Amino acid sequence: MTRRPRTTRPPSTHITLLARLRKDGDAEAWTTFVDLYTPLVYRFCRRRNLQDADARDVTQQVLAIVHRSIGKFEYNRERGRFRNWLGAVTAHEISRHQRRDRRPGKGVGDGWGDDVAALSSAAVDPSWSEEFNSYIFQLALERIQTQFEPDVWQAFDLTWLGDVKTREASAKIGKPAAWIYKARYRVLEQLRKELEFLTSDAAIFHKPA
Repeated sequence: MTRRPRTTRPPSTHITLLARLRKDGDAEAWTTFVDLYTPLVYRFCRRRNLQDADARDVTQQVLAIVHRSIGKFEYNRERGRFRNWLGAVTAHEISRHQRRDRRPGKGVGDGWGDDVAALSSAAVDPSWSEEFNSYIFQLALERIQTQFEPDVWQAFDLTWLGDVKTREASAKIGKPAAWIYKARYRVLEQLRKELEFLTSDAAIFHKPA
């Protein structure tokens, strides 16, 4: 499958999931968060040249920091997006790991204090934004593909992801052009909804006064 990069509005992070994470005992929300974001953080660690074991270690540290910190923040639309904060935390932990400056006896995320919140205003690493957007887009595609018949997905794959002309896709699939257009629209609508579910407008949580 050839997937051509598209110029789209960069996704942010789903506010409903983040709000649920702040509630004590919402194990389902945390499991969903871990399932969604563990591969992303791990991939970024590997992109920063960490070996597999080190990338796994840093990923676990980042998740632990999120788990410990998320309940201390409140939603504030005026602050930066959660995804940028997560990227800053990840980059910070990668740097700490590479410097080998973690002192014996220190717990994961200990010693951060207000620095955790301060990272919400840190400059966004372009490579993190690229990784985030690419990951979320591919994840959305994977999550919706099983909802469609193979020929419907093929029409979308050929004409939208692969940039094949409609008439060529029509001949290849054996369906009229009108059917191809309709099939592509169905998938695009579901893709839009999935991206909104995964990444709707959310801002960083800030520490209450």
